[in-house]
Amino acid sequence: MDGVSLGFSALAIVSILAVTVLLAFVEKRIAPGDWARTVLVAGTGGAIVTIACSIELIVLPLLLVGPLAALGALFATLATSLLETESVPKRLVVAGAATAIVFLPVASTVFATLFDPFGTRLGVIDLGGALPTLVAGGGVAIGTALVRRPPDAVLSSRAEGWPIVVPSVLVCFATVGWVVGLELAADDMVPIIVVSALVIPAVAAAAASVVERLRFRRTTAFGFVTGLLAGVAAAVPACAFVMPPLAAAIGIVAGAVCALLPDRLRAWPVATLAVGAAISVVLLGALGTNIGYIYTGQPELVLGQVFVTVVSIAGGGLVGAGFGWLVQRWPSRERSLPRR
Repeated sequence: MDGVSLGFSALAIVSILAVTVLLAFVEKRIAPGDWARTVLVAGTGGAIVTIACSIELIVLPLLLVGPLAALGALFATLATSLLETESVPKRLVVAGAATAIVFLPVASTVFATLFDPFGTRLGVIDLGGALPTLVAGGGVAIGTALVRRPPDAVLSSRAEGWPIVVPSVLVCFATVGWVVGLELAADDMVPIIVVSALVIPAVAAAAASVVERLRFRRTTAFGFVTGLLAGVAAAVPACAFVMPPLAAAIGIVAGAVCALLPDRLRAWPVATLAVGAAISVVLLGALGTNIGYIYTGQPELVLGQVFVTVVSIAGGGLVGAGFGWLVQRWPSRERSLPRR
């Protein structure tokens, strides 16, 4: 362990936590009570990951333990982001259980094992941990929401107006620190990572805005932010494995697809992040430099990436649906009110 690698690990930790905070602004979770709940939920996720690493449920290089704990904190906030009308104890239980049941197995597959069901000898291609954090976390959140059906008063307050553009852009820049930090070395890949991590969100935002203009004959902050967040999510797994032209292609697909999502899903930033990341992970199997289908002509990597993506989002969704069902039946004397 040298000073440079330690600095990159610290950069990843700080950047991931910054993304966690900035997403609270995007989702307008900025009242004092919201911050307290966010800190408690994030702390629960991070603590469970730290404990799991300390007792060697997941065996990782020491430099990855801190970033993985930060990813656990981000996962917990995303997984519970559609439970805002529920009490703090319910959220903490869901955050802790989802981190243990969903995040840890998927994170172990990505970071601690060479998962290779189709004989690629490459494992899962995902630089920044998008599968355990964004895809699986989004699956849990969507699963809980589909069972519970959040009230329209909550949905209508989300992700609207130009004030959300600034924190969304800051999320983009913080994500650059996230993925550069997880490289853990000042090597020749860093410039490629930085360029791709900026190109993908920019192109995705443009693509989403174009689709919105074609669909609704208007361009809004909501459409721009939808594309930007889709691009941010797409950059997390892909930016070390594609050159700028193919990075732009991934951004176009992620932004356009997320702009075509049903309005109910687009109202949830966590859904946009999950879909954007899932698209990117799958496309890496086809477009990854020197490893994708267009270079090798072999479908095994595509199949592997599709398999882990489907398992992550479907597994997270099923677990989330179970949590949503339990939350509805959890006896409670009081229920938090939707934010105004």
